[in-house]
Amino acid sequence: MIETSTIPNGEAPMSWFKIFSRKSKPGHSAASAAPSVTAPSVVAPAAEAPAAVAPEVSPAADPLAENGLPKIAIITGASRPGSVNKSVAEWVLAQVADRTDADVELVDIADFSLPLLDEAYPAAYQNYQNPATKAWSAKVSEFDGFIFVVHEYNHTAGPVLTNALSYLNAEFNNKVAGFVSYGSAGGARAVEHLREILSELQVAHVRNQVMFSLFNDFENFSEFKPTEQNAGTLAPMVDQVVSWAKGFATIR
Repeated sequence: MIETSTIPNGEAPMSWFKIFSRKSKPGHSAASAAPSVTAPSVVAPAAEAPAAVAPEVSPAADPLAENGLPKIAIITGASRPGSVNKSVAEWVLAQVADRTDADVELVDIADFSLPLLDEAYPAAYQNYQNPATKAWSAKVSEFDGFIFVVHEYNHTAGPVLTNALSYLNAEFNNKVAGFVSYGSAGGARAVEHLREILSELQVAHVRNQVMFSLFNDFENFSEFKPTEQNAGTLAPMVDQVVSWAKGFATIR
């Protein structure tokens, strides 16, 4: 059964559907039936014109070296007596010495004598208290990109390198890194962990990676003598680091 309703003024009863249709027509809405009320006009006080503000000037991008070339640091990853790490870093430096598209410098972590992280403030504050930290900060700030020489220790990167990275933050931001690693598995696992740390420091890291085996690229596990095949992977990685370093200089 369809419910009906009686409309005032003697109109015939109609179904709820017709009532609804009639109410939805123009002139029969609840809003139109209600008496109109005119709100009192309120004149807002005139707003004062804002004072002229000089446009904010963004700081200029970090310049490359005076000759227009990116500066790349080859950073050692160990300070242990007898470590082969520095000999690998020196080999890298010799291989790239003739490049004309970048200035490359070897930076030995051992020269900074960084203790186990002992700064009171987080690195992002740059409120350094110790002379060693200040020297490390100043050196890292000089570069547009980095090549880390990484050895694998307990399936991860060596503690000296990860400790040194923990000291700083802004000095690494919007720069690029590449890797030369070595170990029983080529240092692959060390670099995978290092990539995570560098991502947090806003360092872009190139895909190409140089990996040396303790069994094939070292004589008696102590004298570095890279195979031709593995040595040949260095130049493509450095090519990426240099080109990315130029690009990120415009971001900074």
